Formats: sequence, structure tokens, C-alpha cells
Amino acid sequence: MTVEQLYRYRHPSILDTDGLRLATSGGPADHPYFFDGLIERPPIVAAGLLAVARVARTRFYTPPSMVAAILRAADPIVTSDGAKLRFESFSADCGVYARLDVLPDGLDTAPHARGTTNVDFNGPMRDALAGLSGHDPMHLAVGDDEVRVRTLDAEAVERRVPLPGRWVRSLAELNVIARAMQPAATYPAAHLRRLLQTQPRGPRNAGVLHVTPGPGGPRLATRPAAGSVAVAGLDRLRVVEPLLRHATTVRTFGLNTGSAWLLEMPTARLTVLLSPAVSRGFSGEGGLLETGPDHDAGYDLADGSTFDRELPLDARAVYADQPRLRDARALVEAGAVKPGPAHTIVESGGTAYTVRRTPDGERCTCAWFATHGLGRGPCKHILATRLPRAR
Repeated sequence: MTVEQLYRYRHPSILDTDGLRLATSGGPADHPYFFDGLIERPPIVAAGLLAVARVARTRFYTPPSMVAAILRAADPIVTSDGAKLRFESFSADCGVYARLDVLPDGLDTAPHARGTTNVDFNGPMRDALAGLSGHDPMHLAVGDDEVRVRTLDAEAVERRVPLPGRWVRSLAELNVIARAMQPAATYPAAHLRRLLQTQPRGPRNAGVLHVTPGPGGPRLATRPAAGSVAVAGLDRLRVVEPLLRHATTVRTFGLNTGSAWLLEMPTARLTVLLSPAVSRGFSGEGGLLETGPDHDAGYDLADGSTFDRELPLDARAVYADQPRLRDARALVEAGAVKPGPAHTIVESGGTAYTVRRTPDGERCTCAWFATHGLGRGPCKHILATRLPRAR
């Protein structure tokens, strides 16, 4: 079963004397404005919004079986928590996550309410943000039916976009992943900018490299070292490049071969998470299979705190639709789970797999476990042994 929410915008985005009014979908009531005011540092926020929108429209990896079946792009999620605004997106392959946080001192007035909506980041809006000069004012209003961005000149067109179930699964997985990440090194933003500018672009950067602290700033290495973080696909990290000229520092966080990059800027922050491999999306990491759904919560690495968002899909329903969990239930229903005194046999696809409990957790004889262990959550055979009817 494919789970997705199709947003239907109630009116076209338009340009009028009040500025650019962008059609959105969602929100708790008719025309609630979560925020309505001026942005204190327009060039920073405009560049950040463009980076988040660019991630949503980019596919960094295309599986051979999907060359003719590219997922449709989705548009950023906007959340007001009553103090700040958050703009979030995933790449089309769900392997790169970007979030722009506009902090309280970046808004001339506090948000009026809490809420979440999905913004139609169409071409004219991106053109308007790209054309913003350093002295242009920027008025932003985030509400149920629209997001208003007032710039000098713009035009917009209505769109219909889906919020894929993969996004909802990925958001829930990131809550688990981000909590487990460990702080690594902090760099002046100019040093990371110099590193990226000196590196070639292209497929040769698809492998895993390690960004490692050095006497003159970060450097690339083929092996991990103290304070280093892994980057799978250096070109994926380039999504932060347009913001580095505004940033003061870059904080890094690591977890196995995945990494997080937090750009500190005046009045705003940009957080980018990269999955452990170019071909690996966050939606299949399996963290929820160990912990269960945490509803709509997100996790902020900047201060180690959680935040809420109101997604249009029930995270519990998406969790129940997790492919490995569905397969495990099917095995149980088929009577394929044979518990024993020392181990459990799970028959699947004509093969009998052995699941054993050890002090380090369950182990399985399947190919999935041989490749990933428990690093991406349990395999379907281990899950089948945990389900109530398997006992």
C-alpha cells in the first residue's frame, strides 16, 4: 500500500499590492496566520529558503529500476512553534534532509500561533527570492491558505503536490537518527567553503570520504580520525554552499557513515543531514522498528531538544505500513515462525533462517543481517519472532 497525501490548493498563487501570496495547503483553521511580519535579515532567509527548495527538487540517486519512474517533487513543510519558523524538505530520493530555522531575532514580531503547512515553492517564488538584493525588505506571512512573501517583483502559479509517505517515514526516522548523533568538530564557515571550492564535482565523489579537522581547517581523508565525520557523496554536501557566505561557524555531527551539518548564521540556522550512502534514503533506516513511532516530533541538534509538527498523515499509519513490518506479519500469519528452546526458525522464500538471541541482540542467518546487522533496524525474520502471535 502506498501512503501519500495529495494537497489541493484552494486558490492560485497571485501577485498583488500586498506582495506575493503563495498557495499552501493544511493548517488547523480557515486563514490562520501563524506569522505575519518582516524578516530582519532578508538575504539570509531568502538564500536559506532557496536551499531548502532546491533540496526538495533534487534527486541525488536514481536506482536502475526507477529510471522511468522518478518520484514527484514535494514542497517544503513549514512549522511555527510560537517562537520560530522552520522550513523542512527532503531530496526526491530521501537521502538528503534540509531545515532552515528562522530564529526569534530574525522575525520582527513573534508568531501568532503554532501550526504546520505545506508551501507551494513554485518557479516564480524561487525567482523572487533569487532576485532579492541586500537592501530589499522582505515581508513574510505564513498561514493556512497562503504564504505571503513581499519582494520587489514576482509572479506565481497554482500547483498540486503530494506529501509522500516516504517523507513522513523519513521525518520519523530522523528523530531517532539525530538523537543518536554525536558532536564532532566545529569549523569557521569560510574554511568549509574553501574546501568545497577546491574539490572537483561529479560521479567520482559518490564514495564515502571523511571530513577531518586539520591545522589549516577541514581536509578530506579516506579513513576516519578524531573529530571527523563521514560524507557519502561529497556533491550532496554542496547544498550548504550558497549559505556559507552568510554563516559564521559550521558544527558537525556523526553517526556511523551518516553526518549532520549545522550552519550558524545571524538570525537563522541551516541543518543538513546526509544519509550513510548515496543510494540509501532515510525512510528505510529501520529506527522506528526498534523504537516505534514518535508521532510528528522532530529533533534539533543545535540545542538537543525535540519540536512538534502537525503532519497531514498519521505517523502511526505510516509506521504500520513499513515494508519489513508488513513482511514480518505475513510470515507470522503463514505459520512460518517455529520457536525452539535455543533458537527460532523462520521459513521464508523456500529457505529456513535461524534467529538466535545473544547478549548483543538477535542475530539472523539471512543476507540482510549479514550486510547490515542491526544498523538499519531488524530484518523481517527477527521482527517476525518479536510479534505477539509468533510467541
